Amino acid sequence: MEKSLFLLDGNSLINRAFYALPPLTSRRGEPTNAVYGLTMMLLRLMEDYRPDQILVAFDLSGPTFRHEQFEEYKAHRKPMPDDLRSQIPIMKELLDKMGIQRLELEGFEADDLIGTAAKKGEQEGYQVYIVTGDRDAFQLVSPQTTVLFTKRGITETETVDEQGLRANYGLRPEQVIDLKGLMGDSSDNIPGVPGVGEKTARKLLETYGSLEEIYAHLDEIKGKLQERLREFREQAFFSKELATIRCAAPIELDLGRKLPMDIAAVREMFQDLDFRSLLDRLPQGEQTKATAVSDVDWELTALPVQESSWEEFCSALKATQDIYLNYAADWDTLLMLLKDRIWAVKKPLLESRLSDLLPILAERKIYAVGGKEILHLLGPGGPVRISFDLELALYCLDPEKRWDLSSTAHYFQLAAPNADPKTLEYQAALLHLLKVAAPLAEQRLQADGLMFLYREIELPLAAVLAEMEAQGILVDPAKLQAISQDLQQTLDELTKHIYSEAGEEFNINSPKQLGVILFDKLGLPVLKRTKTGPSTSAEVLEELSDHPLVAHVLEYRQVAKLKSTYADALGELISPVTKRLHTTFNQTVTATGRLSSTHPNLQNIPVRTEAGRRIRQAFVVPEGCFLVSADYSQIELRLLAHLSGDEVLLDAFHSGADIHIQTASEVFGVPKDQVTDEQRSAAKAINFGIVYGISSFGLARGINLTRAQAQQYIDSYFLRYPRVKEFLDAAVEHGRKEGYVKTLFGRRRYLPNLKSRNFALRNFAARTAMNTPIQGSAADIIKLAMLKVRSALKEAGLSSKLLLQVHDELVLEVPEGELAEVARLLKREMEQVWELNVPLVVDVNFGRNWRDVERYELKE
Repeated sequence: MEKSLFLLDGNSLINRAFYALPPLTSRRGEPTNAVYGLTMMLLRLMEDYRPDQILVAFDLSGPTFRHEQFEEYKAHRKPMPDDLRSQIPIMKELLDKMGIQRLELEGFEADDLIGTAAKKGEQEGYQVYIVTGDRDAFQLVSPQTTVLFTKRGITETETVDEQGLRANYGLRPEQVIDLKGLMGDSSDNIPGVPGVGEKTARKLLETYGSLEEIYAHLDEIKGKLQERLREFREQAFFSKELATIRCAAPIELDLGRKLPMDIAAVREMFQDLDFRSLLDRLPQGEQTKATAVSDVDWELTALPVQESSWEEFCSALKATQDIYLNYAADWDTLLMLLKDRIWAVKKPLLESRLSDLLPILAERKIYAVGGKEILHLLGPGGPVRISFDLELALYCLDPEKRWDLSSTAHYFQLAAPNADPKTLEYQAALLHLLKVAAPLAEQRLQADGLMFLYREIELPLAAVLAEMEAQGILVDPAKLQAISQDLQQTLDELTKHIYSEAGEEFNINSPKQLGVILFDKLGLPVLKRTKTGPSTSAEVLEELSDHPLVAHVLEYRQVAKLKSTYADALGELISPVTKRLHTTFNQTVTATGRLSSTHPNLQNIPVRTEAGRRIRQAFVVPEGCFLVSADYSQIELRLLAHLSGDEVLLDAFHSGADIHIQTASEVFGVPKDQVTDEQRSAAKAINFGIVYGISSFGLARGINLTRAQAQQYIDSYFLRYPRVKEFLDAAVEHGRKEGYVKTLFGRRRYLPNLKSRNFALRNFAARTAMNTPIQGSAADIIKLAMLKVRSALKEAGLSSKLLLQVHDELVLEVPEGELAEVARLLKREMEQVWELNVPLVVDVNFGRNWRDVERYELKE
């Protein structure tokens, strides 16, 4: 049987995938579209052709022998975008796990390695297929070598063999380099013969056959073409040499050596990269079987509970102490694993019989796949308590891992069925997994020092969040409508200004039409380009905002977003039953431990502009109540002082000084009473920037400094606060050594990219290592505060309700008669939630709506 060898041009294909696919990111925020595209192509090749061997060739950074021959070789090429460059090491790691060998050699291009491997493959009897988006490979076509040329994107390929090359391009393989010698190649900066284009070059080759024969018959060629060819003879042959793929690169090749795919590792990497759609395309078999540490009876059928079988179901329930629950929302069904049988209860029947069910469940140990959903189903604030929540346990173990049935089973070395996630059987399988994984997860939480985080923070917080979501926040639809009308009037006025300044009407929301006005008509400089033309991104417009039209367009965009995202959209989400907005707080999404809010996002209601603050005015309270907000003052800077132990910073917080004036005084070497507003603003940028591992480049852009000035500011800061620098460096070193960093409460964030060979990935991971202990600890403290406040309200018998958590701020609905007591309670519980080496300070504000609040002065 004929053997097949597939040679892939890694750089060409990953570049095509990057531009062909829309932006994709993993849960860690890493760009992944190029890796996804090339992986999808690899899997398709494996499925369609079943090759005996696959090799992927990559260019290495640094000059090649062609650069030594011609300094200007590829000199005009733009540098690879950071979002693409960062994906190269990820792709290589994935290839290694897939058992696909890579070809790389300093001083040689991928083309040369592919050419060398192709010739060796031919000698060893392989049918060779070269997969690339580069026409240079056409010179390698032979009776045994075919090029699969990616014409458009990554899905459409053209098969180019000798016959196809002749029919579609009018060339023989050896003429491909003659063509380059004549017409050159602008992408590689190969000069060729000036004035000779592809049409002329092909006609010459059709007539004379080769570059050598063209020059042998130069006298037959007439006019200016002969003059050009004669003048640039040496350049033509030099260009041909540059374009010639070298097929004898000094690289060791054993084409018969085939490495096995580590399917478990590839599956785990797919899950980490969020390539869920590719999981089913992995080959079955030949993989290391996971060892089941306990016998699991994977019975995936559920017994439906009917009105007629309700008593039988309740009897089974009463006979079971440990109950495993999973709410399958797509089926409106609660699945219960009781001993070895799964029961399925439809939501309408469950709701009609809750009074029967709750007393039984309240006396049982409840294990849940996702506890908050179960509490919503059974009634937030009711008697049922969740004893174990698999979703939260896994989140604590690794907040960035993509947990599902397969990855969870693999993590705990359990066997699991291959169930389709879109089926009820999959939801039933999760119940079996829950039963076996629960004790293993608790063991792992204990071993990793995460039990306090899980038991004392995340698990009880789910119940508080369920209550907050059910409570919702009151919004005045009439106020939203009035705001929307005012914003529309502003948009109409801005539109008139923009049309007047442009001298014509156009679609302001169309980047293409706006680009024509700005760059073609007004002649503004093009600062950045996209695939479709000059960029009109917010970043670009900010740079050009001295022009009145651009300034108006920026304002137009801000107002349009306020209108569509908030003034219009929020009104449509108000519950017709409660007349309130009910957000969903996501407890297992962010890597730092922060909560996020969706449907709608109430953590992102604008506050920086007056127009944005008007949206907050629509968030109101019932008659006789106040909206009360309590937020931590500079909690992340206080945590920086606590974690670093820097004496100067600690003293500043203990003295109650303005920390930004203190920093300005220290950094700029001026007395505190002589610090200017500009110096305080710069110090504020430095203070908050340090928390996020800011670079001199980032600081310079933020406060309009030169990079040298910004670096001088940062150096001065670390000179005055030396233990801050020690703490940040130690965090990065701990992350590099242990593989993770952690918060005050043990929350971990794994940072494998601290060891990446890619500078951009490594640098981002280092900044993350500096910031996570601070931001993550702040997130943990506000969660603890929510628990303390909720408990204190309940113990005091108060009817005030927690409504929202917006990072460092808690928002409550408080009856007028409880205002003084709740204000004192908030300040006490939040400031004393955890003992630090600096005081935690909480500011309490109150009002009739979320915008018009004033400070509440506590009376002794």
